[in-house]
Amino acid sequence: MTSETRYRRQRWVIVVGLFFFLAINFADKALIGLAAEPIMRELGLTHTQFGRIAASFFTFFSISALLVGLLANRVKARWLLLAMALTWSLSQVPLLVFATPLTLIVSRVLLGASEGPAYPVAVHALYKWFPDHERTVPSAVLTIGASFGAGLIAPVITAVIVHFGWHAAFAMLAVVGVVWSIAWLWIGKEGALDSHAAQGGRPANPADSLRVHSPVPELPQRIPLAALLLARTCIGSDLSGFAAYVILTMSTIWLPSYLVRVAGYSLTQVGWIVVLPAFGQMVASPLLSWWSQRLMARGVSSRHARGTLGAAAVVVSGVALALMPLLPAGLLLVFAVTIAFSLASFTFVTGVTLAGEIVPPAQRGGVLGINICITTLAGLITPAVMGQVIDHAAVQLDGYRIGMMLAGVFSVVAGIIAAILIDPASDRRRFAARALVAQDACLVPPLARGEQ
Repeated sequence: MTSETRYRRQRWVIVVGLFFFLAINFADKALIGLAAEPIMRELGLTHTQFGRIAASFFTFFSISALLVGLLANRVKARWLLLAMALTWSLSQVPLLVFATPLTLIVSRVLLGASEGPAYPVAVHALYKWFPDHERTVPSAVLTIGASFGAGLIAPVITAVIVHFGWHAAFAMLAVVGVVWSIAWLWIGKEGALDSHAAQGGRPANPADSLRVHSPVPELPQRIPLAALLLARTCIGSDLSGFAAYVILTMSTIWLPSYLVRVAGYSLTQVGWIVVLPAFGQMVASPLLSWWSQRLMARGVSSRHARGTLGAAAVVVSGVALALMPLLPAGLLLVFAVTIAFSLASFTFVTGVTLAGEIVPPAQRGGVLGINICITTLAGLITPAVMGQVIDHAAVQLDGYRIGMMLAGVFSVVAGIIAAILIDPASDRRRFAARALVAQDACLVPPLARGEQ
């Protein structure tokens, strides 16, 4: 076996490991929504109280994504991933000992703090193995892992809840997290692609040096953080990602309860219905990623092949979400649920690939962490707002419908604005020009600058 073959095989082993890492991560997120009805009954919670407890998951979610993302610039990603998986497994223990609203809050806060950096650090680890032109498809695989965890194992989780109680479901996911950690100790490796690139060396994969790409402006090794965060591509991606996270939060926290209370489905039926959006993501994400990569290969700009396509997915999801309250239980509602909660997540794929275009490798972990910090604020806001809308509506069922419709309209507007803003080529040119100006200023002799 040649070194090239070993390299390519090893990087896909890493992709598989990260796939299951995110699957467990999103299964943890989805569990609270699937167990919402029995939790509210057992603990005597109102919708507002449950919404606040669900939102407590995001108390330190964003700030931990920021801090650990910055730490990823200095610490190996494989060790950060291991630490997160072990921490979120241990965070389930309080509920197994003494289940109260307080212990549920403590468990969710700790779980959120350990899961916040999961996606940006996983992407950062992935990009150490794949150059920019090969990142869209493996990034989509990570998104599929999230879909698998959030939906395809939902029937298993609901079966455990129905037959053994919601406490047993938390225990099951804790054990699964420990098993993944043991496996990661064996297969987890650190890619060297970016460390070589950052030092101006040859790419880690020798084959990449033989490829011919269209000339693009060369990024400086470091760019002021404020300039990166205020770049139109970052702002547009954050807005699109925020809207997608609103949709994701509605799916994991309120969709199961909506289907039970408004549509009249049983919890077991809901467990199977939420499989459809997950399956939709697993089909749509790789297809859209392939289409995006194909468009770029044909010369379509990244602005449209990645940015516009990702924003369009959010818009379509928002339209379907806004239409859901108008549909009775049946095939049309199930179809709307599938579309609403399956397409928007594609913007997470395009968001990280767009960031990879305009952020120097040495700063990528931190910037991805900050972007996740911004977009996941939706997870802190959405459950509490939805709970308030439900409890303050004249009829609770109307509160569910109004909340879903508002989230859909917001997503449509955010997606349209994001499509207008995103323009990575323009940002790269501006960063490259700024670096040249700074370099020329440094080369000007002191006397030429009026210095004595």
